[in-house]
Amino acid sequence: MMKHQIRFRNNSVFVGNFLDDNIIKERRLPSPNPAATNRIFRLQQSLISQGSRAYIVSPASSARIGYYPRLIYPVEIIRKKDIVVIYASALGVPYLSVIYELFSMLYLYIRLTFLRPHTFILLYCYYPSAVIIGIAAKIRGIKVIEDLEDIVNPKWTDWWKNSFLFSIQQSVGMILMRFTIWISDVVIVPTNKFMVNFKKTDKFLVIDGCIDVKNQLTRDKNEKIEVLLAGLLTEEQGIELFLNTLNLFQNNKNTSFLFRFKICGVSDNSEYLVEKIKNFPALDIQYYGYTSTEEFDEILNQSDVCLVLQNPHGRNSLQKTPSKGYEYMAAGKAIIVTPVGNYISLPENCCVVLKEYTPAELYSKLVNLDKEQIHDIGTAAYLYAKANWSYKQVGERILERILL
Repeated sequence: MMKHQIRFRNNSVFVGNFLDDNIIKERRLPSPNPAATNRIFRLQQSLISQGSRAYIVSPASSARIGYYPRLIYPVEIIRKKDIVVIYASALGVPYLSVIYELFSMLYLYIRLTFLRPHTFILLYCYYPSAVIIGIAAKIRGIKVIEDLEDIVNPKWTDWWKNSFLFSIQQSVGMILMRFTIWISDVVIVPTNKFMVNFKKTDKFLVIDGCIDVKNQLTRDKNEKIEVLLAGLLTEEQGIELFLNTLNLFQNNKNTSFLFRFKICGVSDNSEYLVEKIKNFPALDIQYYGYTSTEEFDEILNQSDVCLVLQNPHGRNSLQKTPSKGYEYMAAGKAIIVTPVGNYISLPENCCVVLKEYTPAELYSKLVNLDKEQIHDIGTAAYLYAKANWSYKQVGERILERILL
């Protein structure tokens, strides 16, 4: 391993839409992107563990960016722990900002290649600006590592069932995705289920969890069993399943008093969600909405059971995989998951898997958990995460593949 570390004294550059709360407010971006931000940050931390100096190049832009008095957002440089984050210049005009991003990101990256020479670059997904940078890297003989967190699989029915814009996005996204995979030397995916969408998978590397696993496990002692649902609060990610399950608790006074339910994350319609929660006056429910990383860590620390409820029969069941579950396991929490991503292949003592995607099934799993079982499942999950998903272990796997 020491031999690899000596060879790896390098600058690691990751291109992707990394966002922090300050840049979101300053540039009036429409929504946070915690999944991308966390994945980029953690993979870079894994490479730091192998001796890399890490940089993130982020557009911090959107087609729906807010107007800015000076019109142009300047380049900004911040530091997140050991990582230097460079936010590209952005145009404060909606939609035109997308075109401006292509040039500002390419210009920034070309400058960086001279200031911080590197032998490989990581791309998050297949945003147009990232694809252009990938081409520039290949021209300069730099290896391209694609982190393929989501895949696109357009359907002919999209053209008459969904909006024209959605159909165009799906079609263009597929072209960009396929092209990015073609130019990449290594493609990192979060689950082996993604591979069924591709004929050639020899360049694929499965990295599911990548977590800062603490050396010691600490737990708060709660009077009630605290259940957390967090992340993207959409129907496909299980919010309707959860609300329908709450209805079963509402109608059963023998079990409802044992639980406290917590909801936090981004909702398509927060007003609707707040109104729905009012239908459960007998339940102890806390709705936080979107929270900062620090606030979420505190909420997670006080939770006992965490839910990962992506619909296994939904459109994105083979195209996206929820990463929150790995974070919960590393924190020593008992998790209840649906059979999506690589969760189904985890050891049985690490998680509880829903056999049916129904409120009755979720209700049954929750009420049949006691404090001792929750402790045992959480401990097993923590030990598994520590043995498989630490920064050092993930960094070694990526490094070995890059150096092949």
